[in-house]
Amino acid sequence: MSQSKADRILSRITALHHSLQLDKDESGPSALERDLMLGYLRELYDLYLNAGEAQQQVRKQLEKTDPKPPPPPPPPAPAPKPEPAPEPVKVAPPPPPVPEAPVPPPPAPAYAEHTAKIDPEYSRPAPNPPQPAPQPNLSPDVEALFKEVETNGFSSRRMQPKVNDLTRALSINNRVLFSNTLFRNNEELNLALKELNLKGSFGNARAQLIDLAQHHHWTDEERQETAREFIDLVRRRYV
Repeated sequence: MSQSKADRILSRITALHHSLQLDKDESGPSALERDLMLGYLRELYDLYLNAGEAQQQVRKQLEKTDPKPPPPPPPPAPAPKPEPAPEPVKVAPPPPPVPEAPVPPPPAPAYAEHTAKIDPEYSRPAPNPPQPAPQPNLSPDVEALFKEVETNGFSSRRMQPKVNDLTRALSINNRVLFSNTLFRNNEELNLALKELNLKGSFGNARAQLIDLAQHHHWTDEERQETAREFIDLVRRRYV
């Protein structure tokens, strides 16, 4: 690219731009001045454009005339090492034959002695019946619940059937009545029935019934009748 030509074009553009700044006419540059400025700019653009293309062509020609050297060939692969010959397998000699031991003669038959001992039979005493659980301290109101049930229970024992399983003896109405009146919920009622069902006697079950009566306030006036019915149900389990 001719640098002097580019300098001349730039000086023309600068001079024209300076003259336009001195002209304070608000109408702007005239059509002639605008075309003249655009012509200078176009000449400068073409000059740099042609210079870039010429440099690219020269670079391509240089690349064609100076080809890149081919890559060096890869090094030869190393020759495989010869494998050593296998060593012969050493076979151990067979062991010497073992002489057969003489068979001893069978022993003489021995006479069996009667050594079994016959233990004398002793009569075992009958196991003691289970002792009733110790009764906790009773308040007069709780004692009145059991006293009335036990008193009325002897007179009506023939009229009411025996209960074989407390967990199956309740009707739906009785289950709802007992769980809502005497216990906090149905789960606590089921747990009490399972424990009372395995006491063995009403005397053993009586201690747990007393604890339940004191804990859940069965002596309240609105709970007394339902509490007597529940205690009588447990009594019928062990009649």
